[in-house]
Amino acid sequence: MTEKLDLEARSAEGREVILSGYSADCFLLLEMVRGSATVSIGTESVECTDGDYVYVPQRLVYRVASENGAAVRMLKVPCELVTANMEKIDNELFYMFYVQSRNRISVFSAEHPIYESLAYSMSEAYDEFVSKEIGYRLSVLSSAYLMISAILRHYSGSRDSLDRMLCHNVMRLRPAIDYITENCGDKIYVDTLSEMIEVSSDYFTKMFKESIGKTPIDYINTVRVNKALELLAVTDTPINEIAEKSGFANANYFHKIFKQYMNTSPLAYRKSAVM
Repeated sequence: MTEKLDLEARSAEGREVILSGYSADCFLLLEMVRGSATVSIGTESVECTDGDYVYVPQRLVYRVASENGAAVRMLKVPCELVTANMEKIDNELFYMFYVQSRNRISVFSAEHPIYESLAYSMSEAYDEFVSKEIGYRLSVLSSAYLMISAILRHYSGSRDSLDRMLCHNVMRLRPAIDYITENCGDKIYVDTLSEMIEVSSDYFTKMFKESIGKTPIDYINTVRVNKALELLAVTDTPINEIAEKSGFANANYFHKIFKQYMNTSPLAYRKSAVM
């Protein structure tokens, strides 16, 4: 495990990036304590305001930026600390929530059914972290467990029959999804992915779109752009090399797809990235 349980608060006055980073092994729970901000996670962005909670899955670049000043708290939890204490069904639900949250940012606002539970647990975690009393890290971890339990119980209990079928399909697609993540820098063929779950390429494409919300090609491009964002933000790797490492056939195609997803160029993104 390379990263540790952590909790911190950040604030800024005026137009400024409040918080940014990349975490390979931890997920984050962000709380907008004051003001409003744009929260960007990978290729997606959402506007958040006072009291909102945002889930940030691992292996994605994230950034919180505000034009009028804001304050945010962040709870960082190593995935291994959570998944090691889960039952099989818990791990499956956590994986499905992970896949969902990579494609659509999960925001918990005041009207959300589990909002009060998240607010209470985050407040308890922060108070313990500030006090630094004996066993405070155990208490912070306990609060993190309660927050994830609340998310998973809601995620499970709010599923109708169609959602349960789609969730089942996500687990069936898991070998292909994981393969895309681990091999995005290489050529990836839909036929190869469909063979992993022993279905035709046409059926695979249909099931993937219905379950994930994107075609396999769109999902592959999203994963590749997210890999490029990581390399642009946390390394000095030349952009041409980033294109290759992210799995794009050439630099021109990389620039085209990157701008399509991020509405800016790789170079402009690198200049604006603050870590």
